[in-house]
Amino acid sequence: MAPLSLVTAKPCPFALPENRTALVVIDMQKDFLLKNGYGYLQCPSEEVFEQVSSVIEPTAKAIAAARKLGLHVIHTREGHVSDLSDCPPTKRLRQATANPDRHKLVIGTDGPMGRLLVRGSDGHDIVDDLKPLRDEPVLDKPGKGSFYNTDFHQMLVSRGITHILLAGVTTECCVATTFREANDHGFEVLVLEDCTGGFDNSIVSATMDLFSAYDGLLGYSCSSKPLLELAATVSSIAPCIGDGGIDISIASLRSAYRTTNLTPAKVIEYVYEQIAKPESAVIFSKITDKEDAIKTLPAPAIVADVADMPYFYGIPFTVSENFDIESSKLVKDLVASGAIFIGSTKIENTGVGVIGVSNPDITSEYSADHIAGGYSYGPALAIAKGLGSFALGLDSDGSARIPATFSGVVGYNVSRGLLPSDKIAKFCPSVDSVTIIATTVPDARAVFAELRGQDLTDPYSVPDRVIPIKSVDFRGPKDGGFRFAIPDDLSLLSSDYKDAFSAVIEKAKSLGGVLVDIDWSVITKASKLVGPMLDVERVAFSTATVSSSDPVVAKVQEAVSATAAAIPGFKIYQDLDALRLLKTELYLKFEGAAGIDVIISPTAPYHPTFTELAANPVDINTDLSIFTRHTNALEMCAVTLKASEYGPFKLPFGVMISAPMGMDGRMLDIAQTLA
Repeated sequence: MAPLSLVTAKPCPFALPENRTALVVIDMQKDFLLKNGYGYLQCPSEEVFEQVSSVIEPTAKAIAAARKLGLHVIHTREGHVSDLSDCPPTKRLRQATANPDRHKLVIGTDGPMGRLLVRGSDGHDIVDDLKPLRDEPVLDKPGKGSFYNTDFHQMLVSRGITHILLAGVTTECCVATTFREANDHGFEVLVLEDCTGGFDNSIVSATMDLFSAYDGLLGYSCSSKPLLELAATVSSIAPCIGDGGIDISIASLRSAYRTTNLTPAKVIEYVYEQIAKPESAVIFSKITDKEDAIKTLPAPAIVADVADMPYFYGIPFTVSENFDIESSKLVKDLVASGAIFIGSTKIENTGVGVIGVSNPDITSEYSADHIAGGYSYGPALAIAKGLGSFALGLDSDGSARIPATFSGVVGYNVSRGLLPSDKIAKFCPSVDSVTIIATTVPDARAVFAELRGQDLTDPYSVPDRVIPIKSVDFRGPKDGGFRFAIPDDLSLLSSDYKDAFSAVIEKAKSLGGVLVDIDWSVITKASKLVGPMLDVERVAFSTATVSSSDPVVAKVQEAVSATAAAIPGFKIYQDLDALRLLKTELYLKFEGAAGIDVIISPTAPYHPTFTELAANPVDINTDLSIFTRHTNALEMCAVTLKASEYGPFKLPFGVMISAPMGMDGRMLDIAQTLA
C-alpha cells in the first residue's frame, strides 16, 4: 500500500504511516452526549447541546474509515472511581460554587443515568452508536487530558504509534487538553474538525483556529472528508495465508479471520497435525486436548465490515511449564481475550544456565548436531516448529533469548515488572523477566501491548508512573536517526559470527544508526558480579533437590552449587550495592543529546554442538551468556532477532538490541527497522 496522508490538512498534509497511526476518540460518553447526562445538566442551551450531540454521526463514519484503513482505534472515558479519591475538590465543586443559583449537581451526584462521571454508571459508558470493538483499547482517565495519571503514553509507544487523529468532546476542554499534551510528548496530532464539538461556539471556534495556528506550532487540523475518501479506495485488508500451509503469525491470523473462510477450528487442526510429529511432541510437558482447546473460545459478532472479536481471538499460544496455567494472570487474560491455549512446553528444570539440555531429541531446529540452548528451550522450539503463534517463557540471563536465537525466532525480554509475573515458578526472582517468543517483532510487540499493565497483587509489578517518559520521534529510527553502542570485546565470536555481526553494524548505519564508543567496562564489571550472584539465587530457589539426570547439566549444576557455597552472605550485599552503582553509571550513557538509544550485540558468541558441549559444559555455559547476562540484573529490556544465516545448515545468527528499563517502545522501533 502506498503511503497515506490527509492532503488537505492545515497547515500542510498530515501523514498516516502504516501501523503507527491511531484514531483516538475522546470521551464520547452518554454523560456528555445524551440528555440527562452530566454535559446536558451543565449546558444552558438545548440548541447548543444538540450541536454537541451532532458529532456522533461523523465520528462514527471516521471510526469506520479508520478500521478499514487498518489504523489503531483507541477510546477514552473521563470519570472517577466510586469513592472519588481520584477527583480533586477543585474539579468537583468549582462550577457549583461559582454559580450556585443554577444547580448544585456535581461529579458523583446521582443522576438519571447513575452517578455523574463515575465509573460503572450507565452515563459513564460510550454511546451505543460508537461502541468500541472488543479488540480496541478503552482508556479510563480521571482528568481532562488523556495523559494525566494514566498509562496513555505507554499504551501508545508500546504499539509504535507516533501519529494521532483526534475526535470527540469537548473541543475546548478534553480534546484540546489531550492535543496539547500529545504535542509535548512528541506525537504528531491532527484534530478532525467535524468530529469534535463543544458547549460554547466562540470558544470552540477559537480552539479550532489554535490547533493548526502559527504554521503548525501545536499540530494539524482538517475535516474527516479526506479520511473517508482514503477508506473508500481500500476494498479490504489483504489476507495472509502462506503457500502449503497456514501462516499462524498473529497478524496473519487476525487478517485471515476477517477476510477469508479460515476458522479457529481449522487453525487448531493444523497446529495439532504439527504437534503429532515426533520431533514436536517431545518438547511438550502437557498438551491440551484438541477438542477442549477451542471450547472456551468466544463466538464473534459482526459489526460493520469487521469482525467484533477480542484481540487474541483464535490465536494459539503455549507457555513454559513453570507457568501455573490455572492461576497465572497472563494465561487467564489471554484466554479471556480469545487466545487458544495449546499446552505447556518443557524447560531444563534446574534452571542452572543457558545451555539447555544434551538430550539428542531436543536439538536446534536447523541441525541435529547443535543444541537448542537455554533452560527455556521449549517455548522457542514451539514457535520455530509452528506449534503456536507465540509463546511465553522466563529468562534470567539469556536462558530464553539464546534458544530463541538458536531457533531463528524473536525473543523479547520485557522490562521486568511491566507484565504480570505472578504464579510463575522462578529460579532467580530478583532478575527473572517474562519473555515473549514470536516469529516477528511486531507480533511480540502486539502481545506486550495487549498484556502490559500493573498488577497490584504481583510484588514484582511496576506502576506506570515510575516508567520513564521520553518524547516520541515521529520520524522513526531511519529518518530520525538513532545512536547505538556495541561490545568492545568480540574475541569470543566464531568467525561466522564475526562476519555476521559486522554486517549488522553496517546495516544499522545504513538505516540511520550512528555508532558511538562507550566505556564498556561498566558492563564487564556488572557481568562479573551477576554470574556468582545468580548462582547463589539459583541454589536458594532451585526446585531440584538432586542432581540433574542429564550428565552435562549435572556438571554445570555442580559448578553452580560450588560457586554459591563459596560466597559469604555479606558479599552478596556488597555486590548488590556495587551493581546499583554500575546500573546508574550505565544508564547515564543513555541520557542527553550525546547519549545512546540502544546497545546492539550478538545474542551469543557461537552456537555449540552437542559434542562441544559434552567436552566443556561449564565454560560453554559461561561463554554463551557473555552478552545477555547483565541485562536483567541491570533492569534492561532486550529483544533478539534473526539477522542472517551461515554455514551448510543455514544456522541463524541472532542479534540483540537492549535499552534501559521502560524504553521498550523505542527499542522495538529500532529492532523493527533492523529486522
